[in-house]
Amino acid sequence: MAVDLAVLTHQLHNFATAHYGKDASVSQVEVMPGHAGLSFGFRVDFSRDGQAGNESLVMRLPPKGVRQSGNTDVLRQVPLLQALKQRGVPVPSVRWSGADLRWFEVPYIMVERLPGRTFNVWEPDPSFDTSPSAVAGLYHQAVDALVQVHSLDWQTDLAGWEQPRSLETEIRFWDSILAKAAEPQWVRQGQAVRELLLASQPAAPPVGLFHGDFQGTNFLFDGDRLVALLDWEISGISGHLLDLGWLLVFTDPESWETGHRPIEAAPAAQDLIGRYEEGMQCRVADSAWYQALAGYRFGVIGGFNVMLHRRGKRHDPEWEVIAPSVSLLFERATALLSG
Repeated sequence: MAVDLAVLTHQLHNFATAHYGKDASVSQVEVMPGHAGLSFGFRVDFSRDGQAGNESLVMRLPPKGVRQSGNTDVLRQVPLLQALKQRGVPVPSVRWSGADLRWFEVPYIMVERLPGRTFNVWEPDPSFDTSPSAVAGLYHQAVDALVQVHSLDWQTDLAGWEQPRSLETEIRFWDSILAKAAEPQWVRQGQAVRELLLASQPAAPPVGLFHGDFQGTNFLFDGDRLVALLDWEISGISGHLLDLGWLLVFTDPESWETGHRPIEAAPAAQDLIGRYEEGMQCRVADSAWYQALAGYRFGVIGGFNVMLHRRGKRHDPEWEVIAPSVSLLFERATALLSG
């Protein structure tokens, strides 16, 4: 859904003068990169107690006319980010949020915009040191932050936030989305992987908070220091080892076609698993199954988004770059489940 930045700038100006003072001004309004919803960066300049000040913020909005549930319920992120922040997890601070429709016609959440750049494991920003030891250092910080996320006492710190989903429910959630994949072959492959996943679910999986898209483009680094985990739209409560599996998929060259593979310096699976086990102080017995689940999940997401792009429903040519890897993601998941 396209948003008129001139209209949005006017709305932001009205919001800023109401919340920062009548002399506040808004500038640098821009669409933020990524695929997760409507996200905009902007700067507010204001005067308070005779002193000039400014804030750089990122705002997320749900699409207009869409039922606000799950990833389109932006206010759902507020208690989550606040709980994570209180426990020392590196996340942006929530500055403003609300359901008052007079500002943007939809609910909104605004968080601080932190300095830094994310780590695209396929094509890192040139400012990163991409030697194996330096890349390992980046990923070790991310895994340490994941340990913090998975150690959160969600039953206390997020009481009433969301009911936990079983692994079967997590797998079945994607059925209707898989059915809409751009190519019939992808549907058949995905259905075969789904049946393997259902037939081999881990017994008594650990349940907790998961991020849902735990990979490099959601890791914000200032220099070589991790300052934030970004984009919590598809987080939830379930078998949280999904996050570890997701990280393994995105650093696994065998899950991607040649033209879209992680850099050679990406850490090996056993390095990431070992770091996670050390932090959680427990062994991970089912990492291959969770990697397969993550590969299945992203294969479904990829097939669906390629369909949206090809039919002109959501123009995003990057999904055509990912398209050749959809079959390979399902094949890799099958191989992992077949042991």
